[in-house]
Amino acid sequence: MFLTCPSTPATTRRSPISAKRICHSIAGLAAAEFGLDAAAVMSFTRGAPRAAYARQVAMYPAHVGFALSFEAIGRVFGRDRTTVSHACRVVEDSRDDAKLDRRLAVLEIMCVACGERLDGTPDVGV
Repeated sequence: MFLTCPSTPATTRRSPISAKRICHSIAGLAAAEFGLDAAAVMSFTRGAPRAAYARQVAMYPAHVGFALSFEAIGRVFGRDRTTVSHACRVVEDSRDDAKLDRRLAVLEIMCVACGERLDGTPDVGV
């Protein structure tokens, strides 16, 4: 299961994090994990297969870990909500590969830490 950020009381939370900010941060992490430039992951064209898969990987934690809708993610990545849904299915199905699952787990931990910095909560133990 995907790791999620610990909740903080509403009184200590800063303003809500925008979907754009979350997706761009995750895309940067995914790009680094796949040895790509973040612009390739955020490109509105499909690009190379590796960039397209890194984009799918970036969409997955945005939906599963940050509970963004397919529509919101699609707007940021310049894709239709059905494309985002397909991307999440592709990544979830690929988790059967142990090596890839480990890479995704590391990316998830990095996303949690990034999310904590984005919403102003302290980095605890990550």
